[in-house]
Amino acid sequence: MNIRFHKALLLAGLTTCQVEAAVFILNDRAESSLSIHLGTGGPNIASVDFDVPVSSIGDGTPVSGSRRIKIQLEIRATAANPLVGYLTVDSSIPLSNGTGETIPLTSISWVSRSGDIPTGTFSGTGNQLLATFPGSVRVMDWHSFTFANDTLYDPGTYNGQITYTWSAP
Repeated sequence: MNIRFHKALLLAGLTTCQVEAAVFILNDRAESSLSIHLGTGGPNIASVDFDVPVSSIGDGTPVSGSRRIKIQLEIRATAANPLVGYLTVDSSIPLSNGTGETIPLTSISWVSRSGDIPTGTFSGTGNQLLATFPGSVRVMDWHSFTFANDTLYDPGTYNGQITYTWSAP
C-alpha cells in the first residue's frame, strides 16, 4: 500500500486557507511468496528421538517420539497470479546405524494436532504429497511422531533425515 500526503494552498479572492488530504492508493503489485518453518525455525534441524527399550525391540508396541514438531506454511499470491502450494516429503533414505543395518522410514507415522496437514505414515518415497493449499493461506500444525516397532532390528542408534518441501510450481 502506498500512502501519499498532499498539502495544497488555495487562493480564493483575498482569503487564504490550507487544505490537507491523505490519498490512499492500493496496488495489486504484491509479490508472490512461500515460506516454511519446521520446529523452531532457523538453521537448526528439528529432531525427534525414539527410545526403544531393549526388552521391547520389535514386539509391536508403538514408541512415541520425544517431542512434537511445529510446521508453519505460508503462501501469498496475487489475484492476477493465483498459486497452489504443495507440501511434499522425502523419506526415501532409511535410518541407518552406520554399520549397514537400516530401518525404513515407513515405520514412522505422525498424528496431526489440527488436521490442516493430515495424519499419516511416511511412504518411503522421494516425493510423498502431504497436502495442497490453494491461494493465499497461512497454516500452522503440530505433528507427534510414532515408531511402529513391529520388526526386530539390531540394537543401536539409527539416524536419518526427512526433508519437507513446500512449493508452488
